[in-house]
Amino acid sequence: MTSTRVIVLLKEIGLPPDLLASAAADWRLRTDLGLSSAETLELQLMLEQLGCSGFSLWDTHDHTLGELERLIESAHATGGSRAGGTR
Repeated sequence: MTSTRVIVLLKEIGLPPDLLASAAADWRLRTDLGLSSAETLELQLMLEQLGCSGFSLWDTHDHTLGELERLIESAHATGGSRAGGTR
């Protein structure tokens, strides 16, 4: 298993723990994990709540777990500033 914080988020949105137990940093959200549009939306919102901004899970790039882990690390390193105010 890799990308611990990302794995926790994916478990929270309902991905099977047995699938996530074998996940690697190079696994992609759509190709390898098969995220639905609802799961993608929920993950995007969770990442934004953690202070991750300036990215979209909806573009043509299929993000890896490692990329998302680095995004979370970067948000924590910069204090997790959030643009856009409240929801």
